[in-house]
Amino acid sequence: MTLVYLAGAWLLGVIGGAATGAVWWPGVAAIGVAGLTAGALTRKPQLALLAVLAAALFAGGGMRYAEERPPTQERGIAVYNDGDAVRVRALVSDEPDVRGRTQRLRLSVREVFADGRWQASSGGLLVRGALYPRYDYGDVLELEAELETPPTFPGFDYRDYLARRGVVSVAAYPTEVRTIATGEGSRARALLHTVRGGLSDALARTLPEPQAALAQGILLGQRSSIPAELTDAMNATGTSHLVAISGYNVSLVAAFVIASLAWLIGRRQAAIVALLAIAGYTMLTGASPTVVRAAIMGGLFVFATLAGRPNSALTAIALAGAVMTGLNPLVIEDVSFQLSFAAIAGIVYLAPLLRAAGEDALRGFGIDAEAGGFAGFVLESTAITAGAVAATLPLIALNFERVSAIALISNLLVVPAFPLILGSAALTAGTGALWQPLGEISAWISWAMLSYMIEVARFFAAVPLASFAIEGFGAGHAAAAYLGLAGMAWWLSRRRLAGPTIGPEIASASLRPGWLLAGGLAVATVFTWSAVLSDDGGRLSMSVLDVGQGDAILIETPAGHHILIDGGASGQALTEALGAELPFWERTIDLVMLTHPQEDHLAGLIEVLERYDVREVLSTGRGNDTPTFEAWRSLILRQGIPYHEARPGETIDLGDGAVLRVLAPDADALAANEINDSSLVLKLTWRKVSFLLTGDIEAEGEAALLRNETDVRAQVLKVAHHGSRTSSSGAFLRAVDPVVAIVSVGADNTFGHPSPRVLDRLGGAIVLRTDLHGTVRISTDGSRVWVESERGGG
Repeated sequence: MTLVYLAGAWLLGVIGGAATGAVWWPGVAAIGVAGLTAGALTRKPQLALLAVLAAALFAGGGMRYAEERPPTQERGIAVYNDGDAVRVRALVSDEPDVRGRTQRLRLSVREVFADGRWQASSGGLLVRGALYPRYDYGDVLELEAELETPPTFPGFDYRDYLARRGVVSVAAYPTEVRTIATGEGSRARALLHTVRGGLSDALARTLPEPQAALAQGILLGQRSSIPAELTDAMNATGTSHLVAISGYNVSLVAAFVIASLAWLIGRRQAAIVALLAIAGYTMLTGASPTVVRAAIMGGLFVFATLAGRPNSALTAIALAGAVMTGLNPLVIEDVSFQLSFAAIAGIVYLAPLLRAAGEDALRGFGIDAEAGGFAGFVLESTAITAGAVAATLPLIALNFERVSAIALISNLLVVPAFPLILGSAALTAGTGALWQPLGEISAWISWAMLSYMIEVARFFAAVPLASFAIEGFGAGHAAAAYLGLAGMAWWLSRRRLAGPTIGPEIASASLRPGWLLAGGLAVATVFTWSAVLSDDGGRLSMSVLDVGQGDAILIETPAGHHILIDGGASGQALTEALGAELPFWERTIDLVMLTHPQEDHLAGLIEVLERYDVREVLSTGRGNDTPTFEAWRSLILRQGIPYHEARPGETIDLGDGAVLRVLAPDADALAANEINDSSLVLKLTWRKVSFLLTGDIEAEGEAALLRNETDVRAQVLKVAHHGSRTSSSGAFLRAVDPVVAIVSVGADNTFGHPSPRVLDRLGGAIVLRTDLHGTVRISTDGSRVWVESERGGG
């Protein structure tokens, strides 16, 4: 226990330093006086020595924390914050973080141009910029930007958060960026990023969204692509910890690996397998400081299990905490660090007590859970989950002022499946990286398991009062809650004094893999057959996808062809929408069509080329010199995708009598300098039903179609240019005479789309808007038309 006391004194000193420097010396005096007094009264000088050592460690912890606090005086690159634009040279020090329409780069500054020359500088810089061109770890960039001091927000000091990670300046959309060198990072880390990139790409190519994003988050720690709606659902149900790489989920993985294998290969061998799993997991997720801390926390759980004694577990936890805060005392403020300790304490100490109490309760009903079987499986899962949830709940309430009322039940449904979710994702990533067809086979299981987790989160997030705010919950309330938990643990342990030794006994449970595998196969079967039976083949359908401010249209033909017209401005939004429309096993797009090369029609298509098997690309041939168009053109050439330029009058046979006809642009429109009026205009016809797709043409483009006496009549109209006032003239709409009109528009657009005048001119048609109705799906059997929308509108 001596190590526990000494490590605890250091931790208390660091905590005291984090709270206020004033507690150091009273704490030192209190510990010293108490120890000396105890030594004098008991005539045991070793107690006095222990007290002196503890007092010294207490003071050292506080002073170590003070030394590592971010400096109040700006230095390095931070000197140039909040002034004129400056030129800097910096190394891309981490993987770029791609989020929707932007990428965030973490840079390590090397030089700054000042006083007419390049001067050495230092400090971390976080830059937010356009999605293209893309950059890689190890690139050295020269950029010009206005640097800003990171802001602070009510309840969250973002500046302090970044400072603890070495970032002292932020910049948005530099005016100029160029790559001056590549491959200058650590070779080992570059190799790790390459492996992670290959695994991430394999998941993206074999799984739809949001399953791919969730798998990347769980397996690789890449959480930025998880849709906000799913993130909110997991937060509301208390399951987000399974995606945040912390000691919490690493410990859960270790717990279930040990419990599942102990009966088969023995307790110690199962613990060794768990350690190997933790090491592999750490490498896959990038081995960042946060992940390494999580691995240490998970490793502590395993060592506690091997020791089999609570004193050993407490010693390991306290010693690791002291070492980690000694290396970087600022981690004491990191919420994930705090949650990791709490979760492990809950799993190691609360879980066995809860399991023992459950065994007693079940024995009263004649059920022997100690013998294993299904009852033991359920009880073990419940104990592990409840122990972790209970131990972390006060910290969650303290830091986020919100708790989930259904965290226990949602975790009980998801946590036992988590090893299968993680394992199947790892299998798909590994096999897909080696050979994509093999990854597509294993994707059937991982898709089902990931879908199960998603649906559980969404279902329980919709329960009334699933999550509610707790305002004014302070450190005193959290301390009282932990005292209550300690009292409950003491009471449970007193009831079991005559029974087994209280400690980390999870490994002795017979949580047999058969139950997990059977449950996983059942889930896979249900989700797979539900996907297969939901297919409504035999119709032609057109889905105007909700991709924000932009256009993206998916056509599915009776012959089974898939045509994608435009892709919006965000690959993340587009792939998520495609994941909702296409069967999960469908990874082929027969034809991709680009109406014109503007960002809100083009950018999303690049990710489609990377993630799907695109058989052919068609566009007008018009280009521009933007980085996005260059990335699009380079990717087509690199992948060798057949490409051709459309011409008016050209028809594309889609099978079973369905025809897609090119109506515009003609040579005159392409020669003009109006990019919108050079958009592809397409007419899709099957039997008696027609769809008119107008791209972004404006009044002049519409007039040209009418002058050429082009047949534009159609029952369904995709309204031109997002409902802009410069399009959808009265004469054109009278010629089309649509029954249904769909406006593809973003809720947050600043252009005033759709124009009230256009909506008035469409008064005779049923008008649906993606900003109000979400994705709009029109299907037909050739004579009748069905209209579906993702959500109700105003």
